[in-house]
Amino acid sequence: MKIKNLLKTCLVGAASAAIITSCETERTIYYSAYMTAVETTGGEPYSCLFVSDDSITIIPLNQYEFISKLETDDRIIGTFSIPDGEISDPVEVEFTSFTQLPPQDITVTGNIDTVGNNYIDPQTMWHSGGVKGASRFLTISFAIQASSAGIQHDIYLVDDTSLSNPDADGYYRLKFRHDANNDPFVEVVGGVATFRLPEKYTAPGIKGIKVDFKNFSPGIDSTLTVTF
Repeated sequence: MKIKNLLKTCLVGAASAAIITSCETERTIYYSAYMTAVETTGGEPYSCLFVSDDSITIIPLNQYEFISKLETDDRIIGTFSIPDGEISDPVEVEFTSFTQLPPQDITVTGNIDTVGNNYIDPQTMWHSGGVKGASRFLTISFAIQASSAGIQHDIYLVDDTSLSNPDADGYYRLKFRHDANNDPFVEVVGGVATFRLPEKYTAPGIKGIKVDFKNFSPGIDSTLTVTF
């Protein structure tokens, strides 16, 4: 993820993966959810439906022009209302906004020192997809330190081939890296990154994924874990 203006291109204060974030007005409740587009076979007014990160099928009732530009495995966070008033599976929704979250590939290297290693604070990590035509993804919400100078930051998920994977407990070990490109540390801002998970990382016998990172406390490394 190449970030030139974190406050504009990253989601701040990321919600969880499920359809649980809502905002109620006098008449309408609006929900937000992370989801993956899945192209349909035709015959419907929409070119894609969506699978939420908690595996609920989301059927759009509007915004067909925007949806027509999407392809299978495009990632978004969408805000919507539910005309029927109940969360079901599948659920028909009316979208009010979309934010695209471009998927990244995992960086594979035997020389981890070539990847930036500035401080980063992952706050939530979850696995999604692998159902209803969607690929699998690992999504991480995080906080980093940055200035308002517009300097590009780079976010990576790294497969360090010098490690033995999976580990003795059956987890595939990856590293979450942040390259601030010498941007001064002025304030803490939030972001979200989503990564494709090829079968290599989810094959039978792999229990889950552990992600190591360098947090804001000097000299202290930490780990987030997802179990499949």
